[in-house]
Amino acid sequence: MNFIQLDYFRKVMECGSVTEAARRLFITQPAVSKQLRLLENELNCRLFRRSGNRLVPTPAGEFLHQRADALLGAFHNLPAELRAFVGEVSGPLRIGCGPYTSGAVVPELITELMRRYPRIDPSVQERDSFLEDLRNDSLDIMFGVQGYGGNDLLYVPMYRNRLVLICSVLSPLAQCREITPERLTEEPFLAHSYDSIRSTVFRKMPYLEKNRFRIESRYTTTLIAYVQRNLGFSIIPDYYLGSLPPGIAVPPFDTGCEVETGFLVNPARPFSPPLRAMIALVREKYGCPPIDGEI
Repeated sequence: MNFIQLDYFRKVMECGSVTEAARRLFITQPAVSKQLRLLENELNCRLFRRSGNRLVPTPAGEFLHQRADALLGAFHNLPAELRAFVGEVSGPLRIGCGPYTSGAVVPELITELMRRYPRIDPSVQERDSFLEDLRNDSLDIMFGVQGYGGNDLLYVPMYRNRLVLICSVLSPLAQCREITPERLTEEPFLAHSYDSIRSTVFRKMPYLEKNRFRIESRYTTTLIAYVQRNLGFSIIPDYYLGSLPPGIAVPPFDTGCEVETGFLVNPARPFSPPLRAMIALVREKYGCPPIDGEI
């Protein structure tokens, strides 16, 4: 058994086809088939069975895939590990982030990380979720406003923010001495469609689901623009309060809502030196507890 055979085997697992695996590996189909055959002969077991047009792993194939991931991950990290051993952390760091963390959290972290380790090469993608990317090793870490209910990925909380009510200074809500749920149901609600915020708001304030929605947006800055023009009220994270434009009021009303910001990693895969450096920086800045694989 060698690393080439394991690499070809893992690519066939990913593609479900020898032909597609060969195409992605930029080699011929017979070359992949030969290495798979040699691997099965050495292990004295079948690693795949055919189901229609796809190759499906046998129980032995599933077992080997788990071990191959760890072995190949450690093998590919070895050059970076050696550079880190002699005091030089370098290599790629693939970061995913949600719409808030992409602007409010990640830029500061990357700036400090590259100041300390100039040879780290970070890349950033923004969208709501990267769970499958973490599972298939096409991403190293994800920052987001969310928790995580599964058990195959590791979620580490960083900090929490309150959700606050905002309205136009021209809105009747800005003049209320006391805002009640009944009063809120009389005004158009500009709802956050980002799932973590939306679900938190409607769980704590279910009466808002009956409101007359004027707009739904996943971007807080869009909601703020509509509120500024007195088209309704909204509920947003309090980290935006320092950058609100003129004409916005924050009346005294306790929503009882909070959202949590944290990061996700895949504990089943070896942590590269750049990823360990990033986690150490996050721990330093936000006081997160140490996690297995960091050291």
